[in-house]
Amino acid sequence: MKRSVGFLVLSLAMSLAQRQIATIYDRVNSDESGAWSERDDYCPNFLNCDPNIGDDMISSSCIVGAWIFYSEYSYNYEGVGTVEWNSGDGKCWNLQFNNQVSSMRYAGDTLNWKADTMNIYELELFSGLEFYAVQDVPQLPEQLTTVGSLIITGRSDWTIYTQPNFGGAKLCIGMQDGQFVGFGPHLSQFDVPTVGSFRLGCFAERKMLLDSGRHGVGVQT
Repeated sequence: MKRSVGFLVLSLAMSLAQRQIATIYDRVNSDESGAWSERDDYCPNFLNCDPNIGDDMISSSCIVGAWIFYSEYSYNYEGVGTVEWNSGDGKCWNLQFNNQVSSMRYAGDTLNWKADTMNIYELELFSGLEFYAVQDVPQLPEQLTTVGSLIITGRSDWTIYTQPNFGGAKLCIGMQDGQFVGFGPHLSQFDVPTVGSFRLGCFAERKMLLDSGRHGVGVQT
């Protein structure tokens, strides 16, 4: 009985270690003497989504998973503003655009940030509408009229196609060795005009490894 309980506790601890969590602080260096909050969900507007951290207050963060911070509400849905992203397991840093965050969200699976997922974004720099999938998608939702960027998580390759039903030009995208997140902040870097469908696995001769650098900052004007 004790052994079963021990395995249960270990399993729970391992599960919690994979969850997407962001601890956000209003002071640099993850200083808990000021206001701070632990988040595991999206925040489209810091005016009303967190009891401890308000708009333009975040100075530093510690994360598990892949998180994106935006200077404007609703994830820079108008295509302007600053974006900062990072990934890792217990990664802490001071944000470059200090006290400017108005919204934030994560990329990938809620409970396991290392799971295989595809995250498609309407605009460049992971802004605007988002479409999330864990398997083949023959056609993107009609609401997603444009595709500007993407993020993949896990260890598997994906193949993106310029047309629905896996037609048109295609490109295989993957992760850097030993990494669990691949960032594609600009679709133009892939030399494809758009994404019409995608499949889990590599089905193209041409392959590109995405930037797996944990930290990035971009400005939309």
